[in-house]
Amino acid sequence: MLAYFPQVYPGELLYSVLARYHRHMGAPSSIQSMESLYGHRLVVASVDLPGHLQSLVDRLPPGSGWTVDRVIEELTLFPYYTAFQPPGVVNRVRAAMRNGVTNGMLLRLGIAAFRAGHVTQLRFCPACLTEMEKCPGEPYWRRDHQLPGVLVCPTHGCPLKASAVSLTGFGRHIYVAATKRSCPNDSPDLVAGNDYLLLTKLERLAGASRALLEKPGPIRTTQEWSKHYRGALLRSGLTLSSGRLDQRRLEQAFFENYAGVLRLLPELTVGAFRPGPWLTAMSRKHRHAFHPFQHVLLQDFLDRQLRIDGPFGDGPWACPNPLAPHRSRLTISEVRIHRNHGHLVGVFACKCGYIYTRSLFLERQVLGPPRFQAYGPLLAPALREAVDSGISLRSLARRLELDPKTVVKLAVELGIGTRWKTPPGYCSAASCVGRTTASHRRVPPVSRRSASPHFRRDWDVVDREAGIKILLATLHLLTQEPPVRITRSQIERTTWNRGWLAKRAGKLPHAMGCLRDVVESVDQFQERRTRHIIREMDRAGEPLAAWRVLRRAGLTSAREHLVQTLLAEHFETPRVATA
Repeated sequence: MLAYFPQVYPGELLYSVLARYHRHMGAPSSIQSMESLYGHRLVVASVDLPGHLQSLVDRLPPGSGWTVDRVIEELTLFPYYTAFQPPGVVNRVRAAMRNGVTNGMLLRLGIAAFRAGHVTQLRFCPACLTEMEKCPGEPYWRRDHQLPGVLVCPTHGCPLKASAVSLTGFGRHIYVAATKRSCPNDSPDLVAGNDYLLLTKLERLAGASRALLEKPGPIRTTQEWSKHYRGALLRSGLTLSSGRLDQRRLEQAFFENYAGVLRLLPELTVGAFRPGPWLTAMSRKHRHAFHPFQHVLLQDFLDRQLRIDGPFGDGPWACPNPLAPHRSRLTISEVRIHRNHGHLVGVFACKCGYIYTRSLFLERQVLGPPRFQAYGPLLAPALREAVDSGISLRSLARRLELDPKTVVKLAVELGIGTRWKTPPGYCSAASCVGRTTASHRRVPPVSRRSASPHFRRDWDVVDREAGIKILLATLHLLTQEPPVRITRSQIERTTWNRGWLAKRAGKLPHAMGCLRDVVESVDQFQERRTRHIIREMDRAGEPLAAWRVLRRAGLTSAREHLVQTLLAEHFETPRVATA
């Protein structure tokens, strides 16, 4: 049990507290201090994620008020490094810091390869040092000054200085206190110059990093972070379509916002004018962990983007399910959007299973009313209860806010027997299967419609015109950027409606022949798209490495031979032209 332990100062790092203990006790060797603090001689003097903390807490004087979890949360960098980790990883790191060895912990967190802003020397703020000498009377190392990527003091906004304490030069088992000798006034600044805008931006990022230490926020899974960032990026307007991000615009906008910051942290960039691949990876499905400072940068970028509301407004949206206790509450967080004959259709799905749609007519900018699509699991019990109670069909329809015929159809589909009459001509999936063959051989009623007075269509003329339209549509699709695969359905959507050619294939032999000549296989389209990507990368001055082209084209390593061949052709083309 320790007879003395220093008072912990506001924002102090555990490393600093133990360094002051060693200094105050005047121990001739750090080994003796380690023995007193931990009961072990060779505990690593870690700055960020120290271990064996349970042994340390067990030796603190009675009444100190420090528990092992409080030490982890308030005196180490644990909240920062685990702010974006899934719950299982957070618990494992906490357990290792409490009772185990934390060597290689950043590797276990999946962020050991991040070198930008990596702290190799302890840092201090001259203004903070002056205030510390007045109160409490001695300097100390602050937690928020030792965070990767933090180059200015989040309190004063002035550049931090690199101290004389090297985390790689001193022994692994030595604590060095903050003093005038270890923090000389002539220490180099981490940020040179007096660029006000750059310092303001760095101060904002430093404040966001400090917030992760003090209030890291709720823990989310990797999938939840991926969904959060993708939704925010789509709402920022950096899109090619309703569901596709424009990666080139994202990189350009990000670099324009953080060019000065990225120059100070070159490990975050590829070349001189592009952020690294981490930005693209964070905007897609998260397949590995990202460093907290990368999250800080992306969140700061998103906070400064203009939010562009979608065609159906900005969520969340209300659930109109009459059977749900949360009716009219904002429980729907996402909307799926697709086109249907010139207007947009939004599909709203609640967790209770209720699904409805709304149409936006673009020409008139009119939003249609909600239209029921599915009820979910709450419908069957309500229908059975209503049938058993003898409620009338119209009363039930008013309660469900549906047409009476729709209620009957839903009851038949759910296999619920009712006394209501089934709509004429309707058969459920179960009843249709049980029909006899003879029932399908009924003679259809004679149509009373009079014969059309118009002349029959000349299909030879239609065939030739369709062939010309197919060729024109193909030429149009070949000019699209990014490239679009030439398929039958794509040509139909460009010229007619989907399915127009398929329904008339027997009457259009010439057009179908033209179609077979122009449609692309998957391999042909991949080759054409890869050629386009190589040309674009060459114009942008990007390195034409095979793996970069594969990643940009979304191809697997099985297509590396194709990329190598196309790159060879691309490099050979200028020499052939000049020969």
